[in-house]
Amino acid sequence: MTYKAVIFDLDGTLVNSLEDLADATNYALKSFGQQVHSTEAVKLMVGEGTRTLISRALNNKNPELVEPVLVKMREKYDQICLNKSRPYNGLQEVVAELAKRNFKLAVLTNKDEKMAQKIVSHFFDGFFQIVKGTIDAVAVKPEPTAVLQVLEKLGVRPEEAIFVGDSKIDVQTAKAAGIKSVGVSWGFRGRSELIEAGADAVIEEARHLLKLVSI
Repeated sequence: MTYKAVIFDLDGTLVNSLEDLADATNYALKSFGQQVHSTEAVKLMVGEGTRTLISRALNNKNPELVEPVLVKMREKYDQICLNKSRPYNGLQEVVAELAKRNFKLAVLTNKDEKMAQKIVSHFFDGFFQIVKGTIDAVAVKPEPTAVLQVLEKLGVRPEEAIFVGDSKIDVQTAKAAGIKSVGVSWGFRGRSELIEAGADAVIEEARHLLKLVSI
């Protein structure tokens, strides 16, 4: 199979954004007198959109607080989203090489779209044709609709694309859309979750992706 496109998840795949997400979440929680969480605890809350993150951070209690805490978190995150976030080792070089080889590249994330575009343009300026995230904090994955929309805009068929992510949500999204899934072991969830979810491949280093797309 000749692949023509690579779609990436963002948080935990391209960029380690965990500390900034945790800082913004805890700032918002503290503003409303709620319990804050360790960075490791927040790691298990992210991945299904900001609204779900806040609901989990509130321990799925006080539903009336979800919206105001969410607003506060998003305001803070907009200010600090580049403070501690960094691309994972080797990803900038791999993305540049994929672009050099004329692969069509996109980002599909459950992060708020405005923030996703801000982060991608900062660390990967000019490499991605599409950066699609959530609008109004409504998650787009694992529903396949967003993936299929991205593929249509890129002008490629599902069998010509690979989806790269760090969680079972990413694997489920790829399966639902009929495209190959590549899990990255360095992300927020780890190798075992990806294998259990049925990822077609799991890689340990960014450079391994270049070999996979050349098969």
